[in-house]
Amino acid sequence: MPPPPTPLPPLISADQILSSLPVENPNYWPWPQQQKWSDRDVALQVKAAMEAAKSKDTAQATVLLDEVGPHLGNRSKLIYPIGALLQRIGRPQSVDKMLENASEIIPSDNNLAVAIKKLRP
Repeated sequence: MPPPPTPLPPLISADQILSSLPVENPNYWPWPQQQKWSDRDVALQVKAAMEAAKSKDTAQATVLLDEVGPHLGNRSKLIYPIGALLQRIGRPQSVDKMLENASEIIPSDNNLAVAIKKLRP
């Protein structure tokens, strides 16, 4: 005699499934965001990337920027310096996309307005 069939779990609505999925925070940076770094760590890394770019060490600036990029969080005050660095290392399309995304996510942010004015005069 075969064993009785395993009972099916109760039906779950699509709304219940969707509400249980993690919600991704809106992101305007060119990198998917991971764990947010402390303000100090981000500042030190961005400063080091800017110094490398200033001394025309594009490779080092790129490494530093790509290291800190996923940890910027919602620091809109960094849109201009990050955009300037991206331009300096030859990623103007990333700047355009970042500004476009930020314009949709934080349209009235003053830091964004300043960045657009300086990066895309």
